[in-house]
Amino acid sequence: MNENFEKDINDTTENPVIEPEKVSEPKTEPYVQRTYGNYGNSNQYMPYGSYATYNRPEAEKRQSKGKKKGVIIAAVILCISFLIAVIVFFTSLFIDGFRTEVTPNGDKTQMDLVETPDSDGYISDGDSMSAKAIYQKVHESSVGIIVYSGNRQQVSSEGSGVVLGLNGDKTGTYIITCAHVIDVASAKIVVQTADGSQYDAKLVGLDSKTDIGLVYVANTSLKAAEFADSDTLEVGDAIYAIGNPGGIQFFGSFTNGMVSAIGRPVDSPVGYEVACIQHTAAINPGNSGGALVNGHGQIVGINSSKIASTDFEGMGFAVPSSTVKEIVDQLIKNGRVTDRPALGIKFMPNTESQVHSIIVKTNDLPSGSIIIDTIMIGSDLENKGVVEGDMIIAVNGKDLDDYNVILELIENGKVGDVLTLKICHIDANYKISTFDVQVKLVEDSSVSEPQEEVEMQTFPFPFDY
Repeated sequence: MNENFEKDINDTTENPVIEPEKVSEPKTEPYVQRTYGNYGNSNQYMPYGSYATYNRPEAEKRQSKGKKKGVIIAAVILCISFLIAVIVFFTSLFIDGFRTEVTPNGDKTQMDLVETPDSDGYISDGDSMSAKAIYQKVHESSVGIIVYSGNRQQVSSEGSGVVLGLNGDKTGTYIITCAHVIDVASAKIVVQTADGSQYDAKLVGLDSKTDIGLVYVANTSLKAAEFADSDTLEVGDAIYAIGNPGGIQFFGSFTNGMVSAIGRPVDSPVGYEVACIQHTAAINPGNSGGALVNGHGQIVGINSSKIASTDFEGMGFAVPSSTVKEIVDQLIKNGRVTDRPALGIKFMPNTESQVHSIIVKTNDLPSGSIIIDTIMIGSDLENKGVVEGDMIIAVNGKDLDDYNVILELIENGKVGDVLTLKICHIDANYKISTFDVQVKLVEDSSVSEPQEEVEMQTFPFPFDY
């Protein structure tokens, strides 16, 4: 504390009388909220706009005209602010239940307030719906899939599904799900709706490569979902997932997130790469076949997989609706996907076999070389000197430094196209020999029917091409 301040506090002499005309106009200073040391209660805050009087015998009572004027102005500003706040508050109450909508007006646009029920759920931009409204729109179109198999008809699989709509003759309803949910031999498929009703379902068709399946129930009262083009999605868009994580016990669980990536390549259960929508909405086993929904309550994808690891979180994948439409159209028409080219083999990366991996490294073979695990009936490789266990090390003169090279050629090709493969044969003494062979792409129909259960093979995860 400075000397002048202490002197002023301890000064007990009576103040001299000063004539009004001799008083100079005092300077006004802004009020500041401060913490005043240990005067009174420790660390006590003074009210905004207050002065500290400390231990002075009497607070200063004189106030200049300038100070009076400042107080009046401050009071007026406070009153105006209070009135504005009141007007805003009651205005917001009055317009509650309305939404803003932009409508054309000649060459300009105008903002119209359109009355909507509170339950409509639109937010102020008049575009996206609230999460509550989205759930109300999609939950009746979300179903559960229960698969029974074996002699005792025990539950072997549970998943989710989306109501597509009536079949052609309007005698029943199509339901989309994931192929891996219903890809069970001798299975009984049951569909459960939001009200708890259950209906026996028949398999229309499935495509394991895109992981899309289609079933049919003899009920015409189910509510069809509304589908949107997934190509309109952008990274950062809000999305929602609905399904049955863990099975029917958690029927209709609803989560939210956003689009993390578009066109993310993901291996399906048979090793076929599908360009998927990556998103952060929480999904779990049982969500497979359930809907991925945009901000308008429209289906933009079918949830298919997620990275399940303690090291990863928020990485779910959905088959885009554009792909789903293409596959479903073929399943309805043909019961399977037609005109898809295939090499007619099951293969696996060389890294899945210790022997083949060592041979690749010691002989400086391309790192993406693949092992032919099975030559399927109808493949053009039959009777051309190629045997199971051989490796493909190059295609069309290009080394397989990455086996995706051959996958892209197949996927972008047509039935009847010819590829030139370089084959590496391994004899009983682990010596290698190579030769070229030309092979035609055949129509792939090997994964359109449910697969019979088989015993574990030497190579447990062969990819189908």
